[in-house]
Amino acid sequence: MIKAEYLRFLRTLDSGEVLPGVRKLANLVLTNLDELASLGTYQGQRVKKMVALAQTNWDTLGIEIQSLPDITAEKTSPITQIKSMAVGPFRGFSRQEIFDLESRLVLIYGPNGTGKSSFCEALEYSLLGSVAEAESKRFRDHDDYLKNAHVNRFASPVVTGLNEQGAEVVIEANEELFRFCFAEKNRIDNFSRIAAQAPAKQTELISTLFGLDSFNEFVRNFTSEFDPKYIDLTCVKAAQLEQKRQALSGSQQQIATNKAELQKLNIEEQALATQYRDGATFSQLVFELNGDDENSGAIQKLETDLQQPQASKTNLTISALQTLGSSIRSGLSELELKQKDLENASQEVSFKNLYDAVIQLQPSSPEHCPACKTPLTQVSVNPYGNASEELQKLHYLAELQRTVQQLQQNVSRWLLDLSQILNVCLMSLPQNNAIRNFHISPNSQVDIGWWHSLQQRLADGLTPWQHLEYQVKHLEEADKKTDQDTPIRSAKRNELNRLRCFKEKITILETRSNTAKQAIIAAQQAITSFDTENVQLIADVDAEHAKVQKNQEIAVSYKSFVERLNAYKNRLPSQLVADLGDLVVRLYNAFNRYDSEADQLASVQLPLSQNQRLGITFLKDPSVLFDALHILSEGHIRCLGLAILLAKNIKECCPVLIFDDPVNAIDDEHRRAIRETLFVDDFFKGCQIILAVHGEEFFNNTHQLLGKSQSHASQSYIFLSSAGEDHIQVDSLKRPKNYVLAARELYAQGEYRDALMSARRALENLCEKTWFHYGKHSDKKDSLISVSRRSPSAPWDLRALAENLKSKLNRSQSKIPNKEPIVSALTTVLGQNGRDAYWSYLNKGTHEETDLSEFDQHTVNEVISALESLDAALSETN
Repeated sequence: MIKAEYLRFLRTLDSGEVLPGVRKLANLVLTNLDELASLGTYQGQRVKKMVALAQTNWDTLGIEIQSLPDITAEKTSPITQIKSMAVGPFRGFSRQEIFDLESRLVLIYGPNGTGKSSFCEALEYSLLGSVAEAESKRFRDHDDYLKNAHVNRFASPVVTGLNEQGAEVVIEANEELFRFCFAEKNRIDNFSRIAAQAPAKQTELISTLFGLDSFNEFVRNFTSEFDPKYIDLTCVKAAQLEQKRQALSGSQQQIATNKAELQKLNIEEQALATQYRDGATFSQLVFELNGDDENSGAIQKLETDLQQPQASKTNLTISALQTLGSSIRSGLSELELKQKDLENASQEVSFKNLYDAVIQLQPSSPEHCPACKTPLTQVSVNPYGNASEELQKLHYLAELQRTVQQLQQNVSRWLLDLSQILNVCLMSLPQNNAIRNFHISPNSQVDIGWWHSLQQRLADGLTPWQHLEYQVKHLEEADKKTDQDTPIRSAKRNELNRLRCFKEKITILETRSNTAKQAIIAAQQAITSFDTENVQLIADVDAEHAKVQKNQEIAVSYKSFVERLNAYKNRLPSQLVADLGDLVVRLYNAFNRYDSEADQLASVQLPLSQNQRLGITFLKDPSVLFDALHILSEGHIRCLGLAILLAKNIKECCPVLIFDDPVNAIDDEHRRAIRETLFVDDFFKGCQIILAVHGEEFFNNTHQLLGKSQSHASQSYIFLSSAGEDHIQVDSLKRPKNYVLAARELYAQGEYRDALMSARRALENLCEKTWFHYGKHSDKKDSLISVSRRSPSAPWDLRALAENLKSKLNRSQSKIPNKEPIVSALTTVLGQNGRDAYWSYLNKGTHEETDLSEFDQHTVNEVISALESLDAALSETN
C-alpha cells in the first residue's frame, strides 16, 4: 500500500514546476522505500538516513520520474470477473488448492481460524501485488509473512479471469486497477472507533477506511526540514577557521594584556619590599625570608627556635619551704607540750570518759541507776545529775583534747605539703638526687618519723633538708629564667607571623607573574604554529564550499519534497470520495431500509479537508446538518463506512467485490438489508461478489435470498477445522444450502422425508418473501396481513400465514407483480379446500412420527414443484 500510493504521488512531480532536486529525492526515496518505511522520527533515524543517502548519491540521481510509464497506463480492467485461483503453498495452505470461482457470486463459509483470511489474502496478493496486513504487522520482508510455516516457503497464487470476449486470461497484479475491489472488516471497525476519539483524529476517517494508515504514517515520519545538526548547511569548517583566527587575535591581545600585568607587578613587588625594609629590593626580600639551598631564611630560623620546647615552671620558692619547715617545727613543739599536759591529767580524763558514758546511758534507763538498777527515787545521789555537774568542771580538759587533735591535723597537712615539694624536686632533678630515698609515694602516709629522718646527716655531711633547700633554691632560679624567656618567645612569634604575611603576598605576586608569563608564552606559540596546526582545516575550508552548496540544494529540495508529499496526503481523502455523496446516501438508506423514513439520510458531506467533520442531513429536515459521528450509533456508523467503500467500488466500475468478513462487523439488525442490497438491488448487477463469512446463518440466509436459480449458479466453499492437519481443509457444498434446491436434490436421490423437511423450510422462507412482496406492492386499501401466535417468542403458525397471504393477495385490487402464479403456488401447497395431502406431507416430513406410511412420490414432487414455481415468481420480481 505504501509503495503503490507513493507511485501515485510520483505522478504529481512530472511537471516543469517541480525542482529537479525534488525529483531526485523522490527517486531516492523510491529506491530505498522499504528501508525508509521502517525508520521513524525517534532520535532522528529517518532524517539521518535521508541525509546519508542524499549526500552519497546526489550526483548520480536522475531527475526523471523513473516509474512514470508504468503507473500512467490506461485504467481499464482486463477482466470482467475472476474464473479460478490456484493457491499454495501460501499462508495457511501448505499445498496447492484450486478454486473454481466462475460465478457471479462466490460464498466462502468457515468458523474463525479455518483459513478464510488466507484465501482472501491470496486474492489480494494476486490482484494488488502486496498484502496490507503484512505492512500493518511491520513485516519488512513480505515473503516471511506469506510463506507457509510448515513447508517454510510460498508460491505466488495463479488467478485467472474472463475478459470481455469471454476468453480466459491470467490476471497480473495491478494495484491501480484492483485496489477498490476489497472491503475489509478491520477498516470498518477502525472507522467506527474513530467516533470515540479526539476531533483532530476524525480527519483521518477516509484514510482509515481506504487503508491509507500505513502511507499516512510513512509520510508523517518525514520531518518538515533537515535539522542543521544532521547536515552542514553553514560552512562549519569555515566558521571553525574564523573562530580560530579570532582566537589568534585574542592571543595577541593576551600578550599585550599580560605584559601590562607584569609591569604592574614590578611596581607592586617594589612596594612590598619597601614595606619590609627601606632600601630593600624584592629579590632581597624573597631571599631573606625564604633563603636558598645553602642558607636558611628568617622564617625557617624563627620556626626552628619556636619549635624548641619551653621549660615548665615548678613555682617553688625557698622562702615558702623555710616557712613550711618553721611551721612544722613549731607545730611539733606545741603538740609535744599539749600531749604532756594531757598525760598529766590522765586521771581526770578517765573520770571524764566515765561521766560521758553515764550521760549516754540516760536515754536507755532514765528512771534507774545505770550501774545498780536502783530506782532514782531511792538513791542518795542522782548519777545523771552528778555526771553533768562533774563534766562542767572538766570542760578545760575537752578544750585541751581538741587543741591536740587540731595540732596533729596541721602537722600532717604540712608534712604532706613538704612531701609534695620533695617529689617535685625529684621529678625536676632526677639524676643522682641525694634525697631520692626519701620519696613518698602518693598512697603512702607521711609521719613525724619521716620528718626527723630529713634532719639526719648523710654521708656527704649534709642533711636531706639541706639538700632539699638547695634544690628548691635552684628550681626557683630556673623559674625566674623561664619568666625572662617568655616575652622573647612572644616577640619571635609576632615576627614570624609578620614575615609569613609577607611570604603570602610574595606567593600571590609570583603566581600572578608566572601566570602572565605562561600566557605570553602560550599566545606566542599559538601565533607561531597557527598555519602549521591548521593546514588541514584551511584545506577543508577550500573544499567545503562546494559541499555546503550541495547540502543546501539537498535541504531546499527535501523541504519542498516533504511539503508536496504532505499536500498529496492531505488531498487524498477528497480525491477518494469525490462525487460519492449521492451514491453513499442511496447505499446507506438501502442498508437501513427497515428503519423509519425519518431516519433515512437526505445527504452526506464527506470530510475532504483538515478539521472538517463528517456531516449528514435527514429526510425529515434536510436543512439541518449534523455531525455524523456525534448523532449516529456505532452500528449506523459502520453502515456508513461500508456504504462509502461500496460506493467507491461502484464508482470505479470494479469487476469484482471481495469481502473478508466485513458484513459480520455490522450489527444483526442491518444484515438482512445489506444482503438485499448486495444480492437483490441493482447496485452490483454487473459485479462479481466474493464473500467470506464465519456466520453459518448468514451463509444460509444468503442462499435463501438468492433463490433457486441464483443459488444454483453460485459457487460455495466450506472451510473446515484443521483436525490436526497442516493444510486448510476446503470442501465444496455436498448439498445446496438453498432449501428449494436441497428439496429437489433430495427428491432426486429418493430421500422423500428429508426432501419434505427442506420443502417446509423453503416454504417458511418463501412465505416471508411473499409477505415483503405484498407489503411492497399492495395498495393502502388492501387488508393487512394478520397472523396469530401462541406467545411473543413463538414462531408464526406457518399454515395460518400461508392461508392469510393467499387470501389477501387474491383479494388485492393492486397490480402486484406475478400475483397469479404466487397465489396458485400457495394454493397447491395448502391443498384445495384442505382435501389434498400436500400440507400433511409437509408436517409429517418435518416432525418425527413412528410407523409412518410411505410418502407418495408424485405428491412429494408436486409439493416441490409448487415451491419452485413460488420461488421463481418471487425471484422474477426482484
